[in-house]
Amino acid sequence: MDPQCFNAKAEMVPETTAAAGFIASLLRTRGFLTELQLQKFSKSLQEALADHYKQHWFPDRPQKGSGYRCIRINHEMDPLIGKSASRIGLSSQQLFHLLPKELTLWIDPFEVSYRIGEDGSTCVLYETEAPAASASSSSNASAYNPMLMCKQQLLMGRRSPPKNYLMTVSS
Repeated sequence: MDPQCFNAKAEMVPETTAAAGFIASLLRTRGFLTELQLQKFSKSLQEALADHYKQHWFPDRPQKGSGYRCIRINHEMDPLIGKSASRIGLSSQQLFHLLPKELTLWIDPFEVSYRIGEDGSTCVLYETEAPAASASSSSNASAYNPMLMCKQQLLMGRRSPPKNYLMTVSS
């Protein structure tokens, strides 16, 4: 394996972990999957993202390659999500019922953000300062936490939640 690719994969672990964990948390809210299936899905997606992005990860220029690293669900299932879901026995049809109809997830060095719906707010899942910007970046890092999602996004891009949808928020 090319040492540069290995370094890139190692560098993106917090970002790919946050992204995979977020998608898994969306699947978890429906109560359809077991915890073991969710863990397997999350690990598979994290590995797929790291492998897919290894030549498109530029910590010195985080916006470079941002479009390539964008995960999108909009009338079509993102192939990386679809492949990881198929490993736990989920079809694309089932995924469309479990995930928001429109989801955009940006996975960039030092930041992972998402938007549910075309008109939704952009929310940050994970953010940390670039190492060159601050020697104490680890103390300023915010780890992935699904409870920190934008309150407007908890409705999954809908005007009102479906009758069978229960989401609890605490502050």
